[in-house]
Amino acid sequence: MSRRLSTWIVAFALLASASAAFSAPSELALADRQPQTPAWSAVTVRADPSHALSLEAIRREPQSFAAPSGPEDNLGPRRDTVWVRLLVRVTDGDGRWIFDIDYPSIHEAQLYVVDEDEKITQWRLGAAQAFAERPLPSRSHAALLSLSAGKRYELYLRVRTPSAMVLPITLIKPEVYQSREYRIQLGQGLIAGIALTLLVYSLTHWWILRSWLFGLYAVMICGSSIFFLAYFGIAQQHFWNEQSSLTLKIAPTAVLIALAAGGQFVACAINTRRHTPWLHHGLTAVSAGSLAAFAASLLGLFDYRATQIAATTLGLSLMGLTVPAAWSRARRGDPVGIYMLLGWTSYLIGAITMAGLLRGLLPARVWSQHSFQWGWLIEMLVWMRILGLNIESVRRAAERAELEKRTFESLACTDALTGLLNRRGLNAALATALDSRSADTMLAVYLLDLDGFKLINDRLGHEAGDELLVGVGQRLRQQLRRGDVIGRLGGDEFVIVTGAPREVEATILGRKLLDAFKQPFEVAGQSCHVGLTIGFALAPHDGRDAAALLKQADAAMYAGKQAGRYTLSRGAASFESAGAIPFHYP
Repeated sequence: MSRRLSTWIVAFALLASASAAFSAPSELALADRQPQTPAWSAVTVRADPSHALSLEAIRREPQSFAAPSGPEDNLGPRRDTVWVRLLVRVTDGDGRWIFDIDYPSIHEAQLYVVDEDEKITQWRLGAAQAFAERPLPSRSHAALLSLSAGKRYELYLRVRTPSAMVLPITLIKPEVYQSREYRIQLGQGLIAGIALTLLVYSLTHWWILRSWLFGLYAVMICGSSIFFLAYFGIAQQHFWNEQSSLTLKIAPTAVLIALAAGGQFVACAINTRRHTPWLHHGLTAVSAGSLAAFAASLLGLFDYRATQIAATTLGLSLMGLTVPAAWSRARRGDPVGIYMLLGWTSYLIGAITMAGLLRGLLPARVWSQHSFQWGWLIEMLVWMRILGLNIESVRRAAERAELEKRTFESLACTDALTGLLNRRGLNAALATALDSRSADTMLAVYLLDLDGFKLINDRLGHEAGDELLVGVGQRLRQQLRRGDVIGRLGGDEFVIVTGAPREVEATILGRKLLDAFKQPFEVAGQSCHVGLTIGFALAPHDGRDAAALLKQADAAMYAGKQAGRYTLSRGAASFESAGAIPFHYP
């Protein structure tokens, strides 16, 4: 029994020794031939729940530091203060290195460099201080170190932040750091330019079309853009330099604004109020919750962590509500559902990656830090197609409205029986013709009354009379040119309006109309003869407005009836004769 116990003790001792050897801090060698050196493999960390440990106390207990667990460059959400220890030796070069934490959301950090002579140099880093007080005027948290070749240094970093403790620490040569920052600034500027273009586009269409969908899209663009500008440190570097409690919470509060608009954007895009009331209520609740959390953050009721949790929870709720609805519409072939599903899928991939980073589940890499931004950008570009579909829908609705308007106007101006213009339509057409008449052209207005219509209507019935009126309208139309106007005043009276260079042309057309009635009409299976009595007036000789011309034409037609019917007569207001020139049908 004692031999077995001894064996276990020896094995445990060997395991402990191996573990101690494994966790022993390694030294990071800095050489100019490797101008960008990630430090995470050489760091050790120690928690400080009391937030009270000093550098002296930390240095007295180097054995309290241990290698970090979890993914690289990421300690996840932490409420305690964390000390990071890094041993550095410069092998060659000028010793100018930049200590960089490429995660602008870190709020408070103090960097201490202790050389072999126990000389301590200190820098304050983090987003909690004014931009002008940073060691280097950069978007990331960086300090320029002057190290001597061949010497060994101890670096201690004290970090406290309400956001995730993401620590992509790199020691990098100044010229390489500057080149990297240029590339990052260029990329962020390009994305900001795209966002600005989308914003101007949406605001312009919102102003022109008065569509809330474009206005909501613009708010989403603004909120999300502010978040990314703050998250990547661009806003602190270029737009606002002074720090405040609101500035520290600008990123999650901007997300809340985007979510509030996003809920209503989805509701408008797929018309949830009409088609899915339960989804509409859910989206409205997400928007209201986002605005409430935004107000609580502004009033100081929510700190950074609570604001971030609210934004994350409401964002997942919004996706949980809309993705199934978009999937259902996409399965039915609805293009809005298809594009919305595509956009949400891109956004979801980015959001999950970002959530994994903030929860300490993923390493801090370029792809993990930028995936949410690229997913959002793809989503916004895809949703531009949804706005395009909305414009098409608005255009089609406008075309339908215009068609309906024209249809109603046509019905209001059209005789229901013959399809010709009615009295209202004739007055409007005659007024238009008078306005557009050239100075060297006359306008002829004919008033036609059927002879013998009443006998046929009484003998064969009203249906036969209606059939005859339809036939009369068709025969009259056949005698006219494309631009001539024909209408039915009512009963068996018809009006024709046409341009006539001279009176003789107007008389010839009148005779042609009389000749057209030589042939009988087939009505109710019987052959019927009807004749015409025509009176006409010429503008401007017989009148200059519709009422005067119709009155002259009516007087001429009445005179023709008195003269024996089957006549063509012209009103003679401008002549001293009796007012009619009879032309009897042979």
